[in-house]
Amino acid sequence: MGIFVWFACRIMNILTGDNIRKADLATMEREPISGYMLMERASERLAAEILRRIDSCRYRRILTVCGKGNNAGDGFAVARLLSESFRSRKAGSGKAPEICVMPFFGPEEMTPDCRKNFGCLPAEIRIVPSDALDMPGWDGGLIIDAVLGTGVRGIVRGRAAEAIGFINRLRRNAPGGSTEVVSIDLPSGLPTEPEQEDLPESGAVCADETLTIEFPKLSLLYPSTGSFGGRTTVVPIGLDRQFMEENGCGAEWTDESEVRRMFPRRNSFAHKGCYGHALIVAGSEGMTGAAILATGAALKSGCGLVTAHIPYGERLAMHISHPSAMVSAYPGKYLTSLPDNISRFTAIGAGPGLGQNPETAAALELLMQCGIPMVLDADALNIIASRPHLFRLIPAGSVLTPHIGELRRLLNAAAKAGVAGNAEEMQGNGNPWRNEMYKTVLVRELASATGAVIVVKGAHTMVCTPAGKLRFNMTGNPGMAKGGSGDVLAGLITGLMARGLNAADAAVAGVHIHGRAGDTAAALQGEESMDSSDILKAIRI
Repeated sequence: MGIFVWFACRIMNILTGDNIRKADLATMEREPISGYMLMERASERLAAEILRRIDSCRYRRILTVCGKGNNAGDGFAVARLLSESFRSRKAGSGKAPEICVMPFFGPEEMTPDCRKNFGCLPAEIRIVPSDALDMPGWDGGLIIDAVLGTGVRGIVRGRAAEAIGFINRLRRNAPGGSTEVVSIDLPSGLPTEPEQEDLPESGAVCADETLTIEFPKLSLLYPSTGSFGGRTTVVPIGLDRQFMEENGCGAEWTDESEVRRMFPRRNSFAHKGCYGHALIVAGSEGMTGAAILATGAALKSGCGLVTAHIPYGERLAMHISHPSAMVSAYPGKYLTSLPDNISRFTAIGAGPGLGQNPETAAALELLMQCGIPMVLDADALNIIASRPHLFRLIPAGSVLTPHIGELRRLLNAAAKAGVAGNAEEMQGNGNPWRNEMYKTVLVRELASATGAVIVVKGAHTMVCTPAGKLRFNMTGNPGMAKGGSGDVLAGLITGLMARGLNAADAAVAGVHIHGRAGDTAAALQGEESMDSSDILKAIRI
């Protein structure tokens, strides 16, 4: 799912659970501001986001389900602020939804700030007892999940578990998908970092949207846990900038302004030779579409020249699709030879649609020895995984772009070859990682060992540099899970490298722009109907 970001320019570090509470304390000390007023500030901004959703969806009822800590305090305050907002609206603006609150703990169990906000609820808010677990008469509406926030470890039990089960049951049983769940900061029960192997569906709230405070939490970004969060909206509340800069976990999230800063202004007196020459080595008989998509994306990158190296019999399709591209053709149905004068290229993208014929593998090995930075994708990655000696031939400044299956094969091969990871620790099911955090450890080891930037494709694509720095992408949508989407990304990153961006910046920018194009395509065609060619057409830099 995509992530919506409120402000364009902000600190982009991600903090782990151990430092999140410390960030609150640093903010309270340095401003100075009380914990209650910081909670009020957060609640005002959360309520503003929820009001935008309410105004577009017109819910008839809003139910806030609360625990006993600061997350619940936010929930009580949001309910109050929503009520005040509807009360102040002019007559004729439509019937205001009924606002209800369901506390799962008594005031004596609540933290002081939580209890204070519970006591401030106005009389028009209906307090529903938590033993009314079937919510008689509920026919749909908005549920605000404010049971648990960050800091959860292990499986939730007791009253909090009952609250989680209630929210999921009400959402699941509501007629026709008429109920949506918005979680505050994290879906209740979800750990801040996905350290356990499996999380049962009943162990966390399944949200349609998560309003995450200040920065996305790691569990919202990884596949095994991110599905609980739905769409994620980052809501800044002004936590202490210095603390966040000094206490990140080596992971960041990318926004539009950061990507814009990667692109130098184009010179009015420049010519095509000033912006690099990209070579796309892709396609084979019957797989020309992969080469066409990758070449088209390279042409959209802003680089000066693009050459496609494809089978001779497929050249006409390339000429018709992309007359701006040059064609280097070779005989036969699959890659067996390299272009002449290969030193003229500034970046090479290889892999989409190549196939894994032994002669193709031999040609790829020769290509990797040319010393030109490469984007290695699809069949190029599968060839490397089947011939682990190729790990050591990856040119400096290259980018690897595996999806999860290709990453599994690469990491298994790297462990067996002693390149990265430990073969003795591989899981019995062939999975080289036991959880998402350990997968990140292995990706960092592989990036360090090969000197390559690794792009782990997914809902929030993760870019890992050889130094171990992580960047998570916040654009894109599920409609991009279609054949050819990865070919577009590989070609786009190749073109960005050819025009002068370093491997890390090209990967981060390429992933962001690719996802943004996917969002545009979804808006025009719908997530179900869009395809990879729609993504290509929507690329704008």
